[in-house]
Amino acid sequence: MSVQSESVPDQAGPVMQPSAERVADLQAEKQALRQQLARVRELLDPKQATAWSEAIGQQLLASKLLTMFSSDQLDPATPIIKKTPGIGLFIAMRQEVDFQPVWQTLRSRGFRLCFPRMIRSEGRTDLEFLAMPNQLDPTSLLVQSHFGVREPAAATPQNGLVTCDPDLILLPGLGFDRAGNRLGWGQGYYDHYLARRLAQNPSDRPILVGIAYPFQILGQIPAGDRDIPADYLLSPDGLVKTQRP
Repeated sequence: MSVQSESVPDQAGPVMQPSAERVADLQAEKQALRQQLARVRELLDPKQATAWSEAIGQQLLASKLLTMFSSDQLDPATPIIKKTPGIGLFIAMRQEVDFQPVWQTLRSRGFRLCFPRMIRSEGRTDLEFLAMPNQLDPTSLLVQSHFGVREPAAATPQNGLVTCDPDLILLPGLGFDRAGNRLGWGQGYYDHYLARRLAQNPSDRPILVGIAYPFQILGQIPAGDRDIPADYLLSPDGLVKTQRP
């Protein structure tokens, strides 16, 4: 995929917006690819999915990316990264990569485990991340949402859950390309969360890591102007930096 540099619009003229026809074509292209990749994952041999999932978990633990957040890598004079960094995880469903086997190892390395929860924000369904208390098993605080997925219960003083904006977010998806473009289920929850977070603080951009089985890394993923690309891709073959602008 060729990546064009972001152009600066002529100040004397209007900023061109994509036509309704182009937006419709993009959505149709995404939906066709979404159905194709979802079908491949659905038919994936469970043993193969488990093997790839375990390999991805181990590649995460072995990656140099995690060392960026260790306390001995921080300069006290310029604390760019919080002393207790949060890692945004997801609860596996539909044969997604399961990171549960490495949760405790991530905790032992000083990370807060943060999981997404669906909320209502600005008149639409959005997501927030909640950090799990270190002394509790995260599964004990998960509930079944009306979307049919497991997510953290609502935060209360009693359960110890607190909102967090993770420093590092592992992105689920149906497909990714080398430029970091992501194909999700089409609801835009992660994109909306990231756009809202950056609007509040443009310097608060987390590191985004797309999580993919080998067949989910494609030559090109159709992407719109509002899609936020990943910084890295993590697969059974390891961690690679994307070619995003």
